[in-house]
Amino acid sequence: MAAPSTESSGDDADLRDQLKSMEAKLSRLRDLRQSHNDTGKRHAEARNAVQKEYKKLREELDEKLVESKELRNRAKVHQARRDACQEQVRELIGRARNSRGEKGEKSPILELAEVQGMIDKLETLIETTGMTIVKENKIVKLVKKHNERKRELEPLVDEAMRIKVDLSNIEGSIAELKAEADKEHAAMIELHKEGDTLWDTIKPRFDERDFKKAEGDRLHDSFVECRKAADATHELVLAMLAQVNEVRDKLKQERLEAKSWIDDHNESVRSALTTPDKDEKLAGRLTEALLAGSNVSLGGTEIGANADSRTGIRSDRKAGMRRAGAARGNRGRTKQKEE
Repeated sequence: MAAPSTESSGDDADLRDQLKSMEAKLSRLRDLRQSHNDTGKRHAEARNAVQKEYKKLREELDEKLVESKELRNRAKVHQARRDACQEQVRELIGRARNSRGEKGEKSPILELAEVQGMIDKLETLIETTGMTIVKENKIVKLVKKHNERKRELEPLVDEAMRIKVDLSNIEGSIAELKAEADKEHAAMIELHKEGDTLWDTIKPRFDERDFKKAEGDRLHDSFVECRKAADATHELVLAMLAQVNEVRDKLKQERLEAKSWIDDHNESVRSALTTPDKDEKLAGRLTEALLAGSNVSLGGTEIGANADSRTGIRSDRKAGMRRAGAARGNRGRTKQKEE
C-alpha cells in the first residue's frame, strides 16, 4: 500500500492553519457579540432607572395638576357668582328705571329671586295676618302658583347663583349685590393667584419630565441598536461556526484515512512476518484436516504410514552407521595393544 503523499500532509497543515485562524476570528466575534450584549444591558438598566424616575415625576405632576385644576374650578365658581350678582344689579337698575332689558325679558336668576321673594312675602302674610278662610285660600293658591314657577326656573339657575333679592328695597338690594360681587371677585382673584403660584412650581417640573422622557427614549433606542448589532454579530458567529465545523470535519476525515492506512500497513507487515506455526487460520485448517483423518505435513514432516516407514529406514541406517564406527574403532585399539 502506498504511503500518504507529501501534498496530502501539506493540505493537512494548511487546514490546521486555516482552522486556527478561523477559531481566532470566531473567538473575536463572540467577544464582540458579548460586548454588544453588555452595552445593551447597561443601556437597558439606565433606561429602566430613568423611566422609573419619569413615572414618579409624572405621578407627582398629575397630583399637582389635579390640585391646580381644582383651584381654577373654584375660581370659576366665584367668577360665575360675581357675574350673576352683576347681572342682577344691572337688571335691578333697569327695573328701577322701568326697563325690562334689551329684549324686554327678565333673566332666570332675577325672576327666580322675585318669585322666591313673593313666596316668602305671602307665607309671612298668612302667618302674621288674621284673615278669612276665603282670602287665605286665595293667598295659598297664589303661593302654589309661584311655587310651580319656581320649580320651572330652578333647573335654569345653578344652586350657587340663587341669591335672594329684596324687591321692596331695590337700592339696598343693588348695594348688597355689588358688595357680594366684589367679594366673589376678590375670592376669584385670590384663587387665581394661588393657582399661578402653584403653576410656577409645576412648570419647571414639566421641563424635567420632558427631559426624562427624551432620555428614556434615547437609552431605549441605544439598547435596540445594541441588540440589533448583537443579533447581526450572532449571525456571523453562526456562519463562522459552520465553516469551522466543516474544516474540523475535513481534518477528522483525513486523520481517519491516515489511521486506516497505518492500520492496513501494520496488518500487511504482521501478515508478512507471521510463520506457519503462528498462523491461526492455518492451524485451524490443519486441525480440521487431522480430525477428518487426512495426512498433514509441515516443513517436510509427515504424519501417517509413510512417515513411519521413512522413520524406520532412517533408524536402520543410523544403527548400521553406529556399528560400522564401532568396528573401525576396535581395530585401531587392537593394533595399539599389539604394538
